[in-house]
Amino acid sequence: MAEVKIEIDAMGLAVLNRRLNKLLHKAKNLEPVWEDAADYMVRSTVNRILRTKTGPDGERWAALSDLTIQLKGHDRQLFESGDLYRSVHVEDVSKEGFAIAADSDHASFMQDGVNTVRGKYRSKKPSPQVPARPFMGFSDQNVREISKMLREYLAEGGD
Repeated sequence: MAEVKIEIDAMGLAVLNRRLNKLLHKAKNLEPVWEDAADYMVRSTVNRILRTKTGPDGERWAALSDLTIQLKGHDRQLFESGDLYRSVHVEDVSKEGFAIAADSDHASFMQDGVNTVRGKYRSKKPSPQVPARPFMGFSDQNVREISKMLREYLAEGGD
């Protein structure tokens, strides 16, 4: 039969107590790590718009239609004037978490897409359809990176 014996002297107990108190203090105020995580998510979101052209799930966005390319004069998805990527910002940070937002006029249309509207009256012209090209959200890589930030903050790297 295996036996485990643990001995803690008064000095070791004092050190353990200090470390636990420090950990509890940090766990009650995660705002510093949430600030870093929010900034990281803004950078990640802008990177999706400008470079990777993928959603948080890793799926590439639908290609632009030939008509859209003709109208825009280029085939860059989610980019016309730069308003969308410049509108991505940290909206709120607290000890509980953070929020980022994109507040350009067309952000929700790009994120969620636009479907044909079917109403009582139908126009002879087809309604515009825009496929969803999600750019906001957490990828698996984002979750891993933010988890790493939390672990490092709680281990030593915080206040």
